[in-house]
Amino acid sequence: MATEYEFDIATDLKTVQALELLSRHIGGLTPTWNGKNSDYLVGSTISISGSEPPKGWQELITEGFGFTPTLSVGFRFHNNTDFDVFSEIMFQATMLLLEHAEDAVLLFNYEIIVLQRSGGKLVFNADYQMWDDDWLEGRPTLPFERRPLPSPLL
Repeated sequence: MATEYEFDIATDLKTVQALELLSRHIGGLTPTWNGKNSDYLVGSTISISGSEPPKGWQELITEGFGFTPTLSVGFRFHNNTDFDVFSEIMFQATMLLLEHAEDAVLLFNYEIIVLQRSGGKLVFNADYQMWDDDWLEGRPTLPFERRPLPSPLL
């Protein structure tokens, strides 16, 4: 079973712009543009996809989180590789994209909140053990807090 994360954001960035931004700022990612409904970046531990969220998914996020996403960025872990490297790349990517976004939510397997930004406030879910307090120390450039974030999707 694949380990997947979905980052839904309200932004002016288009898919290709977002992925080009990530490939310029995060080393080891190779662009793969398929020219259809999604584009990809591939690294040794991660595949990053970008697309416009389907209308039904936009409505679900709007209802559950109070914002309408204009971009979905997927992070898929390559099994049998280094999960710590994967999580570092995903963290760098989400923080970089947050610089160009309003509200956002990072979900594990489309339902469990990893982090959320709402009304300019960034919150890491204390109940999800991706990044603990020690790991986060000094990393985010944005002010943040850690607290439990129950998911409206469960």
